[in-house]
Amino acid sequence: MSAISDANAETHKTIEIMEQRESQALRDADVSALQTLWADDLIVNSTANLIAGKEILLEMIRQGRIRLRTHQRRPVRIATFGKAVVVTGNEVSELISETADFKLFTSYMNVWMKRKKDWQLVARHVGLIQRATAEPPQSQ
Repeated sequence: MSAISDANAETHKTIEIMEQRESQALRDADVSALQTLWADDLIVNSTANLIAGKEILLEMIRQGRIRLRTHQRRPVRIATFGKAVVVTGNEVSELISETADFKLFTSYMNVWMKRKKDWQLVARHVGLIQRATAEPPQSQ
């Protein structure tokens, strides 16, 4: 492998870790982690036909308007473009809402950039594939 390929392989490995950290932080409503993982100028185009930035999304999480019971992310392709890394894949989430719980099947594209020494999510697009009523959680 060439040095460039080795560097890309290391970057891709790092981004795979960042993808899972961000997914877990979303699932856990971990605002502190998301503050670090998301760039201040983050822009998200969501399945709710909402284009929002970091502060709006964090406030929605704080208020419980975005709550996930589960969130599974499966990156399919990671591509490096200079200082940006684009990840495409699919996700399955259980969204908890006031009226009903939904299972969402989506495709996504995340754009990560290295700022100073840390990678941050700068852009995200989520496309809805299917929305179904979620099964109630099993009681133990």
